[in-house]
Amino acid sequence: MQFKPALVALLSASLIDFGAAAYCNTSQIIHMDVIGTCDCSPEPKGCSTPCPGCGVTPTKNIRNCNGGCEDSESDCAACGIWFHTLCNCLQHPTNCQNSGTIQKYGAPVWALLETPPGDHNLVTTTQFLPGIRQMNAGHDEAWLFAQQKFDKTSEALAMNPVVVRTMEQVHIHLCPRNTTTASMLGKITAFSSSKLVQLADDKEMYCLGIDHSVDVKGFAGLVADFINSPPPNVCKDMIGAAIIEDDKSRRWACATTNRQGPLGKVCFH
Repeated sequence: MQFKPALVALLSASLIDFGAAAYCNTSQIIHMDVIGTCDCSPEPKGCSTPCPGCGVTPTKNIRNCNGGCEDSESDCAACGIWFHTLCNCLQHPTNCQNSGTIQKYGAPVWALLETPPGDHNLVTTTQFLPGIRQMNAGHDEAWLFAQQKFDKTSEALAMNPVVVRTMEQVHIHLCPRNTTTASMLGKITAFSSSKLVQLADDKEMYCLGIDHSVDVKGFAGLVADFINSPPPNVCKDMIGAAIIEDDKSRRWACATTNRQGPLGKVCFH
């Protein structure tokens, strides 16, 4: 009879294990089915793979260089934004600022991911969307939502190109505004308000400008067209995108072609 307490303890432990929720998978995050059904993963730290492109070979914290946070990438640091940060945001919808309504099997939303001090806040989506190369005119809500959330007087918006990004789910950085770039743009007197045109003072920026502080519309489609038909000698995976206001409160939307990406142009370092 002495074995009974041990047997009861063993059975209890087994029941607890069976009752533990699994980590949320990609399908559950896409469908916003993460409340009461699964646990968000701890922030992943693993994976390291050389991913060549545009004459450089950056090492990325991912298994598959094709991009995207499949379930097989759940322990990879480059997918922490998806399996950890976005997932946690969706599990707390009252505190998760977003473009629509967070509800199970509802329409996709763009969400503001608030980060610890010193890191950039990010805008991402519940759509499975690896990055800028997968975006098109139908994704303009990303830039419209981000423009509603950034502080136009002190911040800029930036989306990195394929070879620069460190996370494999599409995201827009809300970063401290580069005042040098804002000043340079403020000196421009003639510019296009409808198409991306190479700047005379920075050949790695192709911009349109609006003569006052209003949201730029249609930017996702302009960037997609720019990537599909890039200027001569510009590698598609080196193209990023950014929005910034100059020191005259005019708003600029730009494609960038530099090695450091748009953060090197519009963000203060």
